Order: sequence, then structure tokens, then C-alpha cells
Amino acid sequence: MILIRALSIVLIVAAIAFKTAASPRHEIAFVQAERLVVWQDGALLGEGRSVSVVSHPAIVKNEFPGSGELALVSGAVTSNPGQMRLKIASNSGFAIQVGDARVASQIQARIVSVGLNAQSSFNAADVASGIVFHQYVKTAIRPGAPETQAIELELSWTGAAPSDVRIIAAAP
Repeated sequence: MILIRALSIVLIVAAIAFKTAASPRHEIAFVQAERLVVWQDGALLGEGRSVSVVSHPAIVKNEFPGSGELALVSGAVTSNPGQMRLKIASNSGFAIQVGDARVASQIQARIVSVGLNAQSSFNAADVASGIVFHQYVKTAIRPGAPETQAIELELSWTGAAPSDVRIIAAAP
């Protein structure tokens, strides 16, 4: 009787082990693409892997025929000529790049503030390649609203306003 019970237990354990060994195992990995959310002077500018920044004076100069004066939205105009403020939240590192290296040498980037759930870890600018600011890690360090995960930068320049400023996400 004991032999039959012991044999039954061995058979049950063997059946469970066989079923476990025969079942397939699936692994799923989620990959999220790099993404930026950018505000310029308090207004949402854009989101995606790359965001182009167009200075407001360039927009105002291009009036539409017969339209009169183009009035910009209140709060979205840089109060001081020769500078702009950008607030950037990113799930990866990013760089602020200007197409012309000569223009890049005239632009200075300064961190104005870091959000409650954000971090700032940046490298020195590489003006020769047109990069005026390089954040090498994602801005978020804790969950929260995107604006609390953003860093705010002030770009200032001498001479003509840069027209080809782009913010480009790096691979996470």
C-alpha cells in the first residue's frame, strides 16, 4: 500500500515536471522610442524625436499679403531680443543644434531651472559640430507631469537671431 502511494506521488510529480518542461516560455521586451516635449517661452512648441525652433522675429517679418500685422499669442513672445527660453522634457538625452557652426559660437546656453521631478546632466558644448547644449541623460528622475520633468534653458546670442535651431533626441 505504501509502495502504491509512493509510486502515485512520483508519477504525479513527474507529470507536473513534464508539463512545466513542455510549456513554452515567452519573453516580452517593451522599447519606447526617444521623445522630446518642448515649450518655448511658456507655449508648447512641439514633441517627437526632433523639434525645430523658429525664432518669433522671423515669423513676424513674414507677413501674409493683405493680412495686416501678425499678432502673436500673449505669453509666447520673448521679452528680450537676443534670447529665448526653452523648457525641455525628454525620455532620453538630447542636443540643441544649430546648422551653422559660426552661429553656434555666438550662442550661449544657460540652465534657468530644473523641474521638481527632473535632473540636469550635461556635457560641454561642441560648437564645431553646431551643438550648443548636450544633455546626456533623460530629464525625468521621478514620475510626474511632463513640465515637472523638464529643464528650462535660456539661449542667448549676439548678432542675428539663429533660424535653424533644432532639438534632437539621442537614443536612450
